Amino acid sequence: MKSLPTSPVFIAAIETAVPAFSCPQSSIRDFMLGVQGDSERKRAFLQKIYAGSSIERRHSVLPDFIVPMEERTFFPRNKELDPEPTTTQRNAVFCVESNNLSVQAAERLFDNLPELSRGEVTHLVTVSCTGFSAPGFDYHLVKELGLNPGVHRFHIGFMGCFAAFPALKLAHSLCLSQPGAKVLIVDVEICTLHFQKNFEPDTVVANALFADGAAAALVTDDPRLEKRSRLVLSDFATRLIPGSDKEMAWIIGEHGFDMKLSAYVPRLIENNIQTILDELFVQAGWTRDESLLWAVHPGGRAILDKTAAVLGLADGALEVSYKVLANYGNMSSATIFFVLKAILEGPGTGPLFACAFGPGLTVESALMEVIRP
Repeated sequence: MKSLPTSPVFIAAIETAVPAFSCPQSSIRDFMLGVQGDSERKRAFLQKIYAGSSIERRHSVLPDFIVPMEERTFFPRNKELDPEPTTTQRNAVFCVESNNLSVQAAERLFDNLPELSRGEVTHLVTVSCTGFSAPGFDYHLVKELGLNPGVHRFHIGFMGCFAAFPALKLAHSLCLSQPGAKVLIVDVEICTLHFQKNFEPDTVVANALFADGAAAALVTDDPRLEKRSRLVLSDFATRLIPGSDKEMAWIIGEHGFDMKLSAYVPRLIENNIQTILDELFVQAGWTRDESLLWAVHPGGRAILDKTAAVLGLADGALEVSYKVLANYGNMSSATIFFVLKAILEGPGTGPLFACAFGPGLTVESALMEVIRP
C-alpha cells in the first residue's frame, strides 16, 4: 500500500462512557419475553433473534431490565407495559442522562490529555439521534467542563448510526481552515429509552440490538500531541445506496422513536461495500494490501459477517468490531468511537479503513492512519 500522505489533522485521543446498569443479553431477552412472548410463535421468534445477536451484554440508563418488575423506575410495573411511556417522558430522561454521560466521557478525555487545558478547546461538536432539547447537552458541557464560553458549538442531530463521520469531517475541515483549532467531539446515544412493546419485526430486532453509550474525541493539528498514538485523518466519502430509502429509517412516534429496519440491509451493504471501498481508495491514491486495519460499525452480526465475506478479509480482521458488538451492543453513532478507541490502544499500526451505515441507506467511510510515537 502506498504510504498515506502526512496530514496535519489527527484524532489525539478517544474516551468512552457507558451507564451504570450493565445488562446481560439474557436479562433483556427475558424482559422482552415477559412483555412480547404471549404465544409460542412469538417466544420462538424472540429466542431466535437474541440467540443469533452475538451480543453478550449491553448498558442502559434504566435499571428496569435487570430488576424485578416491582422495582422498575421507568417502564410500567406490569407485563403489558401499560401505559407505555410517551415520547415526552422518554425525552425527559434523555435530557438528564445525556448531560451525565456526555460529561463522563469528556472528563475522561481531558484526564487523558494533560497537555491540553480545557480553555484551549475552540470548537465543540455534539452528536445524537436519540433525544432533543435546547439548550442541550452541548450547553451543559460548556458549563460543567469549564470550557471557554465563546467556544463555537455545532450539533449533528438525528442522522443515525453513521453520524460520527459527519462530525469527524466537520472537525477535520475546521482544523484545516483554522490551524491551531482544537475540536472536541462528544457523541451520546441513549437508545434503550426507545424500546417498545409492539411485535413488529423491526421493533423486536431493534430491542435486541441497541444500547446506550457515549464517546469523546479531540481532533486537532497541535504538535504537542504528536508524541502520543494518534489517528491521522486523510479522506472521507459518503454514498447513498439507490432505492434503499425505505429499508432503514428513524422517525418520531407517539411512544418513542420508531425504527424501520429491513432484513435486506445486510444484503444491501454486502452488494455495495466493495465499490465504496474502491472509490475511496482511488480518491486517496491508495492501493489496498494485507496491512490495512479495519474499523467497521458493528450494526449487527449479519452486517459484519457479510462485510468480511465480500471483502475477503482474513480471520480476525474485524475482531475489534465483533468484540464491541458483544460487550456493548449497537450504540448507534457512538459505537464507531468504541471501535476506533480499541484500535488506537491496540498494537496495530498503519492505514485504516473505517465505515458506518445508517438511514438512507447511507454509507459513510474514511481513510485514516494509526501512528505510534
